Formats: sequence, structure tokens, C-alpha cells
Amino acid sequence: MYKKIEFIKKDKIQWILIFLIITLIAFFIRFYLFETRNSWHDEWHSIYVADPNISNEVTLKRFWGEKGDETLTEYYPPLYLFLLKYFFKLFGYLDDNGRLFSLIFGTLLVSLSMYMTTYFDRSKKSVIIVGLLTAINLFLIWQSLEIRAHSIVVFSVLLNLCLFLEILRSNSKLKYIFFYIISVFNLSLWPISGLIFIGKVIYISKEMLILKKIFYFRLLTLFLILITYIILNLDYLKFNLARDFHYTHISNTFFYNYHFRTFFGTIFNGGIFLLIFGILFIKSLKSILYLNNKENILIYIILSTYLITILYSAFKASIMSPKYVIFLVPIIIIWIVIKVSRLKYSKLILIIISVLSIFNLLNINDYPMKRPEVKNALNFIVKDEGENLIYSIEPTVFNNYISTKKLFQYNNFKLVDPNELRNNGQFWFICLNNPRYAYGNNSLELNERCKILKKNKNFEQLVEKKFPDLYLIKYKKLSN
Repeated sequence: MYKKIEFIKKDKIQWILIFLIITLIAFFIRFYLFETRNSWHDEWHSIYVADPNISNEVTLKRFWGEKGDETLTEYYPPLYLFLLKYFFKLFGYLDDNGRLFSLIFGTLLVSLSMYMTTYFDRSKKSVIIVGLLTAINLFLIWQSLEIRAHSIVVFSVLLNLCLFLEILRSNSKLKYIFFYIISVFNLSLWPISGLIFIGKVIYISKEMLILKKIFYFRLLTLFLILITYIILNLDYLKFNLARDFHYTHISNTFFYNYHFRTFFGTIFNGGIFLLIFGILFIKSLKSILYLNNKENILIYIILSTYLITILYSAFKASIMSPKYVIFLVPIIIIWIVIKVSRLKYSKLILIIISVLSIFNLLNINDYPMKRPEVKNALNFIVKDEGENLIYSIEPTVFNNYISTKKLFQYNNFKLVDPNELRNNGQFWFICLNNPRYAYGNNSLELNERCKILKKNKNFEQLVEKKFPDLYLIKYKKLSN
């Protein structure tokens, strides 16, 4: 008996160490990019709308369209922005704190992926591989550093699925209450993640057919979740369901990469994972169709998410961005690992995909959407040890963004109108120059809009510095 207790204690310690070590690896890999990370226009709007210094009424007005520049209509609900707003209120209105908010959930989702794996496969090998593959997945790493809802959406989806698996184990009322609350939160955070409920309904329906038994309480809970969500989000639903346009378009390339190229960081790595997924799917087709193993929940969610997004994109409005269904990434990884772990040469296959994923980390700095190098620009001004005055002709949303940079606040920079400066006063002019998010043009040629002061005889140019996507020019105001 004593030996058995000691074995259990030792096993628990091993599990704790596994979770702790891989979670720390996930954190440090993400934090590696933290300090050098810049933001782009989607994130500028997140920061602008989530300003902790404005009322909730103004926050909602900004969400619905008063963005500080041209209207950037949001397709996700305002819940994330309110969560971000109160995070800013607690820890300070800095863009890096918005990034920290995402990084926390981007790290915790790795732990949750590992925990969810234990519902299907209790072997340490499978849990470690799932943890490793989610920790070093480039798409999850990059999205963990965006001031957007993606990381918290993945975390809430995984938590939702863990609670669903818990209520399959037992009919505890407390578990149902938690499942209900998290489900409503999950849907209110990102309605497309509601596609996981289709997978759940398929599983429950097949279970009822096999057992010839009706699970009234489970069906009632799902119904109450749906009704509660609709009541709480009626305005948002009416606003968005009326749209026939989204930013992303369905393309022919989707039908031979199925987001795997993006999900797994590179064309090569995505191709390897897609090939393995396809082989495993064909091999498992019989059990998927005729049996209802617990891991089938995962494949039901994967297939139904792809099918519904394709149909909605074809007949209503395209929602084919990989970011919209980012929650599929850990689900696909878990399904692949538990299926591979049952094959004859499982160790070899798992080692190969792990090694390929580790080498894929060499591309960690090659994020496909480059951002204006605002941090480098502000650092250049700091090193110049000159004036701390900045003039910008950019929209309010961009000016608000640079004012939330640590460098801006710690060095007491100020945004000014140069016409109000004293004679011989010096200032820096900052200008977005064909930023790639807007034009796909990374030309270092000065855009016409950035020449506004070059043509003004009241200002003398002192220093010029070119950065990708933006220009810095130091001017001195001359006497009139």
C-alpha cells in the first residue's frame, strides 16, 4: 500500500513537471518576440477602442464605427475590447500591456491543450508531443503577440471542450453550470467558434442513436446556451448577419492547403501535417462514420467547421481567414497525435513531426505581415538626443497608438502642431509611407503625402531617416 501511494505521488510530480516545463518553454518562445513587436492597423483600432480613460458608452460608439479615421468595421463582438479595456485600466494604457494580455492566454492555451489530450490518451508521450507542437507552432506564437482576440478565443474554446468532456463523464450540476457560463462567454467572444457546438451535437446525436437513449439535460443545456447567447448579442447579430462582405475571400489555393500552410507556419511544414492528417483521416474513416469514440468529437468539429465556413463563404460572405478558425490548430494537433500514437511506428512519426516543427522555429522572425517599425523610429529619436516633439499627419487612431508606446511615454514625447511652435523650434515629422497593410508596397521612395513640409519654406529639413513603411524627418521652424 505504501509503495502504491509513493508511486502515485511520484506520478503526480512528473505530471506537474511536464506541464510546468512545457508551459515555460511556450512562454519564453513567445516572449522572445515581445520587445521587438510592432502593431498594425487592426491593433491600432483595438487600442483606440479599448481606451480605459473613456466611458463604456464611448467605447461602444468607437466599436460601432467612430474609429478615429476611416471606419474599420469589426467582425468580432465588443466583449474582447471591454476585457482589454479593464486590463489596461489595471496595468496601464500601454500597447505592450495589450500584447501581454494576449501572451498570457497564448501561453495558457498550451497547458490546456495538454490537459485536453488526457481525456483521449493518458500517456505522457502523447501529452508531451501535443504540448511541444502547440508551444512551438508559429501561427499560435505569432497570434499570441497580436492585440486581438485570437489567443483568448483559442483558450476559451479549449476550456469549453474540456468542460463538455467533463459533463460526458458525469451529470454533475456544477459542471453543467460552468459549461453553460463558459459556452455563453465563448460565443459572445467570437461567434464563429460556435461551430464547435455542431461537432458536439453530432457526437450527442450519434450517442443517442447507438444507445437508443435521449440525453434531455445535455440537449436542454445546448438549447439554453443558444437562447442566452442570442438574447445577449441580438444587436451584434443583426448588424453582422446583414453583411454580404468580409475582408477575406475564398480562393482556389484553399482547396489544396486547407489553411494548413498558415496553421503550421510554412508551406513545407503545412504540407507534411496535411499529408499526415489526410492519411489518418482515410485510415479512420470507418470508425468516424460508424463508431462514436470520444476522439471523434475532434474530427466532427474539424469537418463541420471547414464545411460551414465554406458554405457561408460561398452563399453569404467570405469568412475564409485562418485567424477566424484559429481554434482548429490545437484540435488538429491533438487529433493527429492521438491517432499517430496508436500506429506501429508511432515513435518515429512523432519524432519526425516534432523535429520538423522545431526546425520550423528558424522562421520565427518571418511573420508574413510586416508592421511599420514604430519602435525603431522612436528609438532613433531617443538616440538623437534632440527634441521630443513629434508632428504627425496620420489619423487619430495611429497617433493614439504611438502615444501608448513605452518609449513615447517614458521619454515624455509630445504630439504637436508645428505651426504653433516658436521660431527655430525643432521637431520630428513622422509619416506612414506606403505601409504594406494598405498598398502592398514597401518602396523606400518618399510618398507625396510625406512631402508636405518639404514644400513649405517655413521649415528647414535637418535629418531624414527611412524605415520600412514609415519616414522620420527632423525639421526646424524658420522665422516667418
